[in-house]
Amino acid sequence: MSGKAELDYERSAFLLVLDERLVDFDSQGGNLISVFLVTHFELSDQSYKNVLSFNDDLLGMKHNCSYAMDILSVKEEFDFDFPFNMLAIKSYVQELIKMLGIDITLPEMKERDFDKLSQD
Repeated sequence: MSGKAELDYERSAFLLVLDERLVDFDSQGGNLISVFLVTHFELSDQSYKNVLSFNDDLLGMKHNCSYAMDILSVKEEFDFDFPFNMLAIKSYVQELIKMLGIDITLPEMKERDFDKLSQD
């Protein structure tokens, strides 16, 4: 990460979280959560530290679970017609999963499925 003074809050980066729930996690040392920082620019040192702190606050206290973060560089910022084309999110995430070589197919969705999302 560089020490650039550029304002990261004027651009968007995203986290893609893959929870690899192990069938018999007790015998295999717990679950592993892979976090990918999806970005089209290099974050400043402070922004990168903020992301690490956020991850640790969110995932650091999970029982019998470990996590690691890697950066997934993309060519351009994800842009879609919010709130009129929410299915673009599914398509973009499926693309990212394919880029990572992960063998997962997201379930079928409809626009109204995004109405059920909450940050509660």
